[in-house]
Amino acid sequence: MLFKKLQRDERTRSQAGHAAGIWLGVTQVLLAGVVFYRLYVLGQPDSEVRDFQVVLALSLFGHMATQLFMGGLLPVPTWRGMVVAYLLLSGAIVGVCLAVYGVPEAAEWHNTWLPTLAGPAVLLGLYRLVAWLGKRRIDGLIAE
Repeated sequence: MLFKKLQRDERTRSQAGHAAGIWLGVTQVLLAGVVFYRLYVLGQPDSEVRDFQVVLALSLFGHMATQLFMGGLLPVPTWRGMVVAYLLLSGAIVGVCLAVYGVPEAAEWHNTWLPTLAGPAVLLGLYRLVAWLGKRRIDGLIAE
């Protein structure tokens, strides 16, 4: 026999999951670094790094959704918490965009204000839905 058989228990699975999570985070940070380097140091157009951006977004949101649904690890926000988070996210995005680009034209609302105000609402809504489904899944497993 070339390899010893490992005894798998909750502790080894937990440690393996923790190590995999750390490496996933490292990979995501490095991929984000590559995107920023290509955009801002090399000056490549946004269309040339779109594939990296899509992979990074799928990786980040897929990891969060899996943690939410399978583990029920992250809290399900209350409606009041969602409103506060929405106001903070939208306010930060609007503040930065106004500081960088100035006040946009009213005719360009679908390119400026709509994504700025609807984006955080969609993300928070999806977060709450997946967190609620994960909590429901865990509660069902506990009840069995």
